[in-house]
Order: sequence, then structure tokens, then C-alpha cells
Amino acid sequence: MRAARGLLVAALLAGCSETQAADDGEVITCALGGSGEFKPACRLERTVIDSQSVFVVRHPDGAFRRLVVTADGQHLDAADGADASQSALKGDRFEVILGGDKYVIPVKADARSQ
Repeated sequence: MRAARGLLVAALLAGCSETQAADDGEVITCALGGSGEFKPACRLERTVIDSQSVFVVRHPDGAFRRLVVTADGQHLDAADGADASQSALKGDRFEVILGGDKYVIPVKADARSQ
């Protein structure tokens, strides 16, 4: 009986972990800490706040950056922090430099277009 209860708890926890992983956002390519090597290592969460698209880019180490889409839809600006962003819409993606970090964010990530 105790073993069956333990298996049930393990199964429930595994289900929770899978749900959490699915809700962690879209995998995007990034080069962090001044690296020139882009890897599919960051996650993107997208939302709309007060009619403005807001992106949260999460790093593997738990750090994150918040970005907002400019009114003309051509750039992503840093939403907070001391670093100013440099960005451009290039075809089907935004290319962003923020401090020593670089991100490639697909245009479909614009929450207003969802």
C-alpha cells in the first residue's frame, strides 16, 4: 500500500513537472555574456500589458530581461535596467543586443500578432 501511494505521488509530481516545462515559454537563440556563439538556450515569454507587447527573455541561470515592442513595431526596447538595447526587425525576426547579451526573437513572438 505504501509503495503504491509513493508511485502515485511520483506520477503526480512528474505530471506537474511536464506542465511546468510546457509553460516555460518558447526556446529562442541567444549569445550570453559577450559570447559570439548563439545557442538555443533562452526562453521567451510573451504577454500584452496595457495594449503593449512585453517579452521576458529568461536565461538558463535564472537571469531575465524584459523587452517592449516600440510603437512602430520595428524595435524592442529594454523595459527596465541600466542597459539600453539595440535592436532591429530583420525579416522574420528581431535581433537584439542588450549589454553583453544578444537574442534572436521570431516576429511571431510579438504578442499583438497572436
